[in-house]
Amino acid sequence: MAHHIRIDPKNVNITGVDNLDSTILSEFTFHHGHVEQAITSKKDLKTIGINPKNIPNDVSQVILITSTFQGVLPSGYLKNKIVCQPLLRGFSDSITRGDSVIYTKIGDIFFYLGPLNTKNNPNYSPNQYYNPNLNTNLNKKISIDDRKDKPDGYNVNYRRLKVNKANKKIMYDLDSPFGTRVGDIDSEAELESRHTDLALEGRHNNSIQLGSRFLNPYITIKNNNTIKVNQSDDGEETLSNNGSIIGLLSLGSTEQFFSGYNLLSSDKRIGEEYQSIQEGQYPGYRINFGNDEIGEPREDVFNSEFGKLQESANNQSEFDQIIMFSDRITFDAQKNDLTMAAYRNINLGAGRNFTITNKGFSVIESENIYLGKTAKNKSEPMVLGEELRKMLEDITKILKNAHALVQGVPVPLTDALGAPLNRSKSVALESPILTLTEIVTQLESRTDLNSDDGPNFMSHHHYIETNRLKPTQE
Repeated sequence: MAHHIRIDPKNVNITGVDNLDSTILSEFTFHHGHVEQAITSKKDLKTIGINPKNIPNDVSQVILITSTFQGVLPSGYLKNKIVCQPLLRGFSDSITRGDSVIYTKIGDIFFYLGPLNTKNNPNYSPNQYYNPNLNTNLNKKISIDDRKDKPDGYNVNYRRLKVNKANKKIMYDLDSPFGTRVGDIDSEAELESRHTDLALEGRHNNSIQLGSRFLNPYITIKNNNTIKVNQSDDGEETLSNNGSIIGLLSLGSTEQFFSGYNLLSSDKRIGEEYQSIQEGQYPGYRINFGNDEIGEPREDVFNSEFGKLQESANNQSEFDQIIMFSDRITFDAQKNDLTMAAYRNINLGAGRNFTITNKGFSVIESENIYLGKTAKNKSEPMVLGEELRKMLEDITKILKNAHALVQGVPVPLTDALGAPLNRSKSVALESPILTLTEIVTQLESRTDLNSDDGPNFMSHHHYIETNRLKPTQE
């Protein structure tokens, strides 16, 4: 109840305090109400016969309630529904018929707070005063059509779901890292030091938690997230997360925050298929394969323990990270670029295929490009098409102009049938082949870089840069 203190110098009843009266002047009070309907559009108001002119322009989160007790409304008859709007400007909880609220009237406007957390459950918070056949303002029961309601006051179309309230898992090491705990675990000092998260929860298993471990903050956004227990044939149980999760962590590994999450999806599938691989089949490799086997942790293995608590603060060098997982993730930059950058490596993995599709050109600019990890030993370099063409052209011209000496007289080289190799036209043979003249013609360079002519073995779509010049030594 909001109030102010009346000043009355003639009536003082508090020792040692001047001009203070114990009389309280009431400004406004809160009363309990039962939610009859949540309004989602002005069409809803017209449907139930309420003039939208008396309602704010935006009817989002506006509700219709009936007063549980007399409150500020005259009683003696079945009261009309009261139109209430949220009291707080920037935050409004999910609300539906059957919830209980507290409401007040300030000026000509009714405001509400709620729903009240009667069961401490985000999905189910029924009105504890609900009785469909009793109006507590009256001395007699009034029969109400409750065929559209359940016994608890919720509408028959409202789906109750078994949902646990967002909780904060106890992590003793992260909550008191580096020996900062005073007292033993579960001691009075340790128990009283615990603090909860700021949580925003929807009705059907979605939440945002803003919390911290010791001095290290974190944010988790979860939608349809549950922890599932998987039991293998040998009886071993493992935990897995499903739904969609985004985690912003500042200390601790992903497995510590999300139970059982220590293997990426691509690695999981490759590992599963490896168990039934046949001889000669490509086994596939886990993500990061191909990076150098250096560093601690190694760069060629995914570091699932990033951010894990170390023995001392001086050894702790890994902190902030973001993890996001779901059944499907799509990034769509509709107006401009999608940019990805990493200070160290960018690692992409897939349990099946990896495709790149684009309308324009593709450029890979790198010091070295290897197709396959073993190519890093540089034993099999790729061929430069133009350099190969020049060499083949030179060899073919030499052969075309070559002659044999018979009794000191030069004669042209011939094939097995005696036809000169440098003839201008092909003759019918068992396997048609080109003459040297025709080969030389086909080995001619392109007329320009954008033309489609030139040797057939040179691609019109794929290009490779020439060898870089070695730096000159001064």
